[in-house]
Amino acid sequence: MHPRKAITALTLACAMAATPVIAATPAAATTSAKPNLRACYDGKCKFTFTRAVNFRVSSRYYGFSRVYVSKQYMGGMFNQDMVVVRAPGMTSSLGEGARGEFRYGKKRTLNFRVLSITDRGATIRFEG
Repeated sequence: MHPRKAITALTLACAMAATPVIAATPAAATTSAKPNLRACYDGKCKFTFTRAVNFRVSSRYYGFSRVYVSKQYMGGMFNQDMVVVRAPGMTSSLGEGARGEFRYGKKRTLNFRVLSITDRGATIRFEG
């Protein structure tokens, strides 16, 4: 085999061997991981959700132990998707960019902010 042909064949073989790895990388990167809601126990976290979620918070700090977050369409006056945050005895419906807070008695206040709302889900940040 001529040296130039050998180098060309070797280059093509290397390119073909690397192609499946390169093609598989974007597919793996686009798969979204579930948010780590255990990190929200202290009331400070940020996550994106596509389905309704709930997580535990410290009842010693906040006076309640579970928070429920969902995206719902609010018709009538609002006529838009909103993020609904619930805790026992408290509910808040927020649009994009809005801030909310829950406070039970003289315990700490759980503050949160809706960062974005899309067709697929929403991003929210709990600030403790």
